[in-house]
Amino acid sequence: MKLLSLTPALAVLPLCTAAPDLNASIQALVSQFVSPSVPLTPQIIETFTQPIAVDLLRNTYITRSGSSLMLNGERWTTSGANVYWLGLDENVIPPPGQPFYAPYNASYPTYGRITEVMNTLQTMGARTIRGHTLGISVGNPLSVMPELGVVNEAAFNTIDWAVYQARQHGLRIFSPLIDNYDYYHGGKYVFLRWAGFNLTGDDSTNPEVMQFYTNQTIIDDFKNYIKVLITHKNQYTGLTYAEDPTIFAYETGNELGGPIFGDMWVPVEWTTQIADYIKELAPAKLVIDGTYGVNATHLTIPSIDIFSDHFYPPNITKLEDDITLVKSVDKVYIAGEYDWTANNPLAAPLPQFFEVIETNPTVGGDHFWSLFMHDVRRTSVSLWGSC
Repeated sequence: MKLLSLTPALAVLPLCTAAPDLNASIQALVSQFVSPSVPLTPQIIETFTQPIAVDLLRNTYITRSGSSLMLNGERWTTSGANVYWLGLDENVIPPPGQPFYAPYNASYPTYGRITEVMNTLQTMGARTIRGHTLGISVGNPLSVMPELGVVNEAAFNTIDWAVYQARQHGLRIFSPLIDNYDYYHGGKYVFLRWAGFNLTGDDSTNPEVMQFYTNQTIIDDFKNYIKVLITHKNQYTGLTYAEDPTIFAYETGNELGGPIFGDMWVPVEWTTQIADYIKELAPAKLVIDGTYGVNATHLTIPSIDIFSDHFYPPNITKLEDDITLVKSVDKVYIAGEYDWTANNPLAAPLPQFFEVIETNPTVGGDHFWSLFMHDVRRTSVSLWGSC
């Protein structure tokens, strides 16, 4: 019996096979390889079909139907955690000789630490991860793009592993593609500096920050970075990020805005151009508007599927107002970040905040800030941050 020949046979099974059809297909397939004297009872067939059905579902894209996210014909929700450090870390100083960029305290997380957080998320019942450094990686020597147009292939190693481990643990991912801030993993200021604008995060109120959204040369540079990222082929799956259903969405950015904090001054033209480009490179991906808040002028952009907001602290009035706006155009809303610590006296009670989320069909899910794990380089140290 050549059981290894099951592999190519299984590869031709349809991705969304109904259970009775799958059972019949598996029974016909397995019967060719097992001893004729061994009865193939329904219970035995189930031991073959269950793991295959799980794997088939992991290879099925998340889609949107109006204000609902869908998986294999059923409503699906995107609940989980922000785990921002999966591609590039700032929390751990590695052993001597390992890649480390001291000015930003930047290093690559170990595969063990990445896998451990996936185990934890699975145990918690999470479905998704919002991972900043799985999408944002520009401007320092350990980045995917350390300098304009230069690609550091080594930076993909941890991203590839994180995406692969998310798949193996039954988790989905969405990632912002740029940050509003001048953080260690990179943000709009990196592209501004590459274009000759001498700006840092300390210059956030300078009107020139709007050049990121209006200067076509900068926009084209950003689009080139997006192409490098999304078309990269994962060494562990053989799929490009564009192809892999594990990454169900990309977010145009993290908390994007203009020179006044919370102004939502992200031009419709920029959001449309970036969202359209994501869809061009990855037609099966959903696109999230990365503006900090629900910008009413963006609601009718056809290539935006999901709107989001962040809550520091949780605010029910703000949440309900957001939902009303998004509901008016029959799209999906998620709470992309929220502070769960209740340290702010103005914070709404979390049970009430969650009740609004759970009872409103326009809301696709929520993600708390944030989840860390042990430092597996030095196992006596635990890095839980705000979780």
